Amino acid sequence: MNLRVTSESLKRASQRASELYTEIFSELESRRVDPGVTREEMRTMFSNSINEKGVGLDQALEEFSEKVLPNSMGTPHPLYFGLVNSSPLPAGPLADLLVSSLNNNGGAFHQSPAMSATEQEVIRAFAGLCGLGAETSGMILPGGTFANLQGLMLARQAHFPSWSTDGPASLDGRPILYRSDVTHFCNDRAAHVLGIGQTGLVRIPSQGRGEIDLGHLEQQIQRDRAAGHLPFAVVANGGTTGTGALDDIDSIADICKRHNLWLHVDACYGGGSLLLEPRLSEFQGIHRADSIAIDPHKWFFIPMTAGILLTPHHQLERETFDIAASYIPSGGDAVDPFRRGLPTSRRSSGLTIWMTLRAHGWNAIREAVERNIRLTRFLEELLFDAGFRVLEGGKLSIACARWEPAGVEAVVLDQLQTEIAQTVIDSGRAWFSTVKHEDEIWMRLNLVNIHTQDHHIDTLAKLLSETARQCAVSYD
Repeated sequence: MNLRVTSESLKRASQRASELYTEIFSELESRRVDPGVTREEMRTMFSNSINEKGVGLDQALEEFSEKVLPNSMGTPHPLYFGLVNSSPLPAGPLADLLVSSLNNNGGAFHQSPAMSATEQEVIRAFAGLCGLGAETSGMILPGGTFANLQGLMLARQAHFPSWSTDGPASLDGRPILYRSDVTHFCNDRAAHVLGIGQTGLVRIPSQGRGEIDLGHLEQQIQRDRAAGHLPFAVVANGGTTGTGALDDIDSIADICKRHNLWLHVDACYGGGSLLLEPRLSEFQGIHRADSIAIDPHKWFFIPMTAGILLTPHHQLERETFDIAASYIPSGGDAVDPFRRGLPTSRRSSGLTIWMTLRAHGWNAIREAVERNIRLTRFLEELLFDAGFRVLEGGKLSIACARWEPAGVEAVVLDQLQTEIAQTVIDSGRAWFSTVKHEDEIWMRLNLVNIHTQDHHIDTLAKLLSETARQCAVSYD
């Protein structure tokens, strides 16, 4: 049986896996960023590859080398400017191997003693970044979608405690959650799961680069109250995914205080800049939040997936999620994670985060975040000098630009931005996306990478300029 793995064969496979780990990072720039393959090609390649007998560790690893590695997105590549998917620090993937090997269930202390302790240290450290006190509770979850949802579930419980027993029928009005019109779509999904529906999710117009309109927010709350609705929470953005906009959290906290609303901050992307002393003013008031979602797997360079939900309302966690399970041993006076959050079984990702931070320290991440921001502004300068229109006001690591030849209609210009992006992607030399901002399509370049240096920015700017001019010829 293939389950009878000898110590020698396990050692050999581990060594080969280590070689592949080194190869992935040492040969990053020799591979395409986008592999340039189709769904059908990949379906055919892996079709019927799972069978009764298996091929053994050695063969499976060789097939990884031959089939998986060359056909995977080069997310750690220095010219990947994509969807807030970061390049991991070296300790992270190694830690993930050990987490998987031990396979401890992070849902309860008695199933993951050491890993539960490392998670609590991670929560303490991230709470400190946000200026939260020692009483802060929190949990590591599988990404920002879950962290945002869990925070908003706490908000619903805080305002409508009867919901947990009687549901929406217990209310005498419509519950209202506020977000800007550029807040991440996971909050729309949260509204669905919360049971408030799309009519209970009010989108407040944004302005500038994507900051929520504070005056409109206050007026809308007043209108909804006057109409008999039940406002209960506001989502503030600590870095929007589309353009990197930062809401005025402190002013939103003032509004929430005046109207007795829960303040949830989605800092899943932008939270990394909390490490930089000069940027702290951009997050002023975050310590006043009732809940904060932040993703270590984004700008802290931790492997996916790892989201964190922080809250000072530790008793509310238990009121929201606690449930009896006689077959699970009691945690005594301590409340285990499965009783104060969404998941029951949990991957012990706290160990991955802890080992990465323990190995590299905050300074390694701080320097990378600072470099990402500097290089993004450098890219904006190069693109502006090359004739691109650059979206002003960038503070984080997202640059947005448009190539706009004179005399070309607006709708055609949008097509041109998309064509430029796709042409670059098809070349395999770089990867980035587009975003719609104020009814225009912009090329969106997002840098969360520890490997990118100045010469990569030069290369990218030249590639974009050359490609833009080539694509624009057909629009003359």
